[in-house]
Amino acid sequence: MLDPVLERRIPVLVFLAIISVISVLDWQHDFGAWMMRPATVVDAWEDLRAGDYSRETLKALATLTTAEFLHGDVGHLAGNLLFLWIFGVVITELCGWRWLVAVFLITGVGASVGQIFLDVGSRVAVLGASGGLMGMEGFYFGLAFQRPRPDAEVWPIARPVSSSDLAAVGVVGILLDFMGILGPGQGIAYGAHIGGFVTGLLISLFADRLIRV
Repeated sequence: MLDPVLERRIPVLVFLAIISVISVLDWQHDFGAWMMRPATVVDAWEDLRAGDYSRETLKALATLTTAEFLHGDVGHLAGNLLFLWIFGVVITELCGWRWLVAVFLITGVGASVGQIFLDVGSRVAVLGASGGLMGMEGFYFGLAFQRPRPDAEVWPIARPVSSSDLAAVGVVGILLDFMGILGPGQGIAYGAHIGGFVTGLLISLFADRLIRV
């Protein structure tokens, strides 16, 4: 019989496994067509508004979500998995695994939209779970800002961490992204990070009414 704590972690492990498998399959079979390209999505949106519901149009719009399941290399994937684990466990403990999945998917779209606003004419591919991760951080920050939450116990953190400390991680991350926008480009989708964080923050305002922890 599984330990109750481990059992509660299973949805997070499954979530991370899905992202990992899709990323590895991408490296083997090249799912480049499912990466998000801002200019392509804008064109597809205009086509949709004009009544074009073709497969190509819908596929281009689907990349608003699919891109967050793809990663450039092992280092990119590992870094995202670590923080997805930390905030995934915390959100699952507070709200349940359904909120985890919903926040990741919705803020992933918000992240893509944020990158489009930042670089609307770009046809450079954007990929990675960082936008959804920042969305989870923004979601948790919003919950912790509204009222204190229980201390979190998440491996590899050696001790229980207060909600204010965990929320501070999200604040530091978003400040670094704002600094990145003002500095030289480094191949990082800062607009996606900010878009994801803001979307997660907005969702938390609604979620707090439904979450009693």
